[in-house]
Amino acid sequence: MLTNNATLLVTSLFLLVTSNFVSANVGASHETVQKTAADMSLKQVMQGLLLDTQQLTEAMLTEDFKVIAVKASKIANHPKPSMNIRKKVMKALAADMLKFKENDIAVHTAAVEIANSAKQKNITDVGENFTKMIGGCVSCHRLFKNKVSAILAPAKS
Repeated sequence: MLTNNATLLVTSLFLLVTSNFVSANVGASHETVQKTAADMSLKQVMQGLLLDTQQLTEAMLTEDFKVIAVKASKIANHPKPSMNIRKKVMKALAADMLKFKENDIAVHTAAVEIANSAKQKNITDVGENFTKMIGGCVSCHRLFKNKVSAILAPAKS
């Protein structure tokens, strides 16, 4: 349990410390999150998820269960990037799409559990599921971020 608490604390502090830097440098704004899914790039979806995760972390640290439930639900039901982008990623990842989807499901499931735990005001379960959610994010980024970024990068002239 001490290890889980330490992981949660380190992850939470990292997200809070980086929130101003990320918002200032990659433009994760309310307007980005409000775009329709058909218009969103994968980067915009990820920026929206980052913003929601930062706000979720703050709510967890202040035990604001209403905000925890709202932000976890937003993460669980985040917009998808455009169909064109999804097709490119699916084609390029091919056999690796199963692992990609497993990570997506892990994040989704943990976020749903966070929202449910928040409704029960169970901060311990919120924290445990937050650790699972972040684990899914980190796993996906470790396995796929560079490859997907290369796939979606504009062609060099």
